[in-house]
Amino acid sequence: MNSLFASLAPGRRSLILLVIIYIGFISLGLPDTVLGVAWDSMRLELKQPVYYAGFITTLLTVCSAVSSFFSGAILRRVGTGRLLMLCGFVTGFSLLGYALAPAFWVILLCAIPLGFGQGAVDTGMNYYVAKHYTSRDMSWLHCCWGIGATVGPGIITAILASGASWRWGYAAVSSTQIILALVFLLTLSLWRENGASEDAAGAAVTGKVRYDVRFWCCPLMVFLYCGIEFSMGLWSYMFLTVCRGVSAEIAGYAVAGYWGMLTAGRFLVGIFANRLGNVRQIRFSMAGGLLGGVLLAVPGVPCLPFAALGLIGFSFASFYPAMMHAAPERFDDATACTVIGYQGGAGMLGTALVPAVFGYVASRSTFLLLPWIVIAFALLIFFLQIRVDGWRKRSG
Repeated sequence: MNSLFASLAPGRRSLILLVIIYIGFISLGLPDTVLGVAWDSMRLELKQPVYYAGFITTLLTVCSAVSSFFSGAILRRVGTGRLLMLCGFVTGFSLLGYALAPAFWVILLCAIPLGFGQGAVDTGMNYYVAKHYTSRDMSWLHCCWGIGATVGPGIITAILASGASWRWGYAAVSSTQIILALVFLLTLSLWRENGASEDAAGAAVTGKVRYDVRFWCCPLMVFLYCGIEFSMGLWSYMFLTVCRGVSAEIAGYAVAGYWGMLTAGRFLVGIFANRLGNVRQIRFSMAGGLLGGVLLAVPGVPCLPFAALGLIGFSFASFYPAMMHAAPERFDDATACTVIGYQGGAGMLGTALVPAVFGYVASRSTFLLLPWIVIAFALLIFFLQIRVDGWRKRSG
């Protein structure tokens, strides 16, 4: 295997590794959306109430966030290739535990290593692509997650429709994770040959992490962004039906369109990402989100809420990939791999906390607040980004 890679040109090795990373991110997205489809069958077999699914998702989110926060330090010691290999096996066998679980408590137990493994894999792949590939490659990386998140429910739906148990669905997803871990194991030398010997070989990324104001602004920006991204996905349906009088069916399609525009945007923006650069992508993302929030707040105009949702989804597409890819431009190697982990963890916390808090407040006041939280957060992120990068692009 090593001799095979050694005979390839550097550009070919780099391309092969990027394809492996893309497949890895598709695989990472698979289990994230399976639970929503499988849970009804799971709870009936395991004799649990409907709301117990929240315990699983909360535990996964917390463990993934903790893993992301600490994975930067682990990454500097273990190396990217080895970390992805180890965590691939952890996530694969954790999902196999789901498939074999005789009781609900076993699923909760398996959710702990699954969350830790997913958080570390996410950070490791983001750092490697940010360090060694282009902004376009990063944008398409996160498009791959959307593909996995779309395919996951399809897999479990087809299995359930065939009359098979939900356990076969988790067994199928588990096998993809274990196979991917084996691929990482077999390609460790390829990671080294791709010009990243300090990462793949396991040697430490040298240097001292700089915890300055610019460092802390970055995870705060991602926290706010993920908060509004998932708040829009979760509460747009209520906003359209309750505040704009849209029918349930059309509102459902509109929310699907929001996520579709976000996924499509990551592919389309990726075509021009290298020319635009990360800073412009971040600014354009928040400018588009701000405009979309303003349009969403305008009452009494038919079709305007749908256009606003589509604009917000498309505008948000480039933010997260650009934030990840910008880290090595903003900071030195040690600080960059740490801040990427913090950004990932902060994003997960934002996903868990902001939609829940907004839902609590809006349910006791009005869902008309939804456009205004988009406007407020977009403005705050815009000013934080200026604090990090200045009016012109700057590097660490």
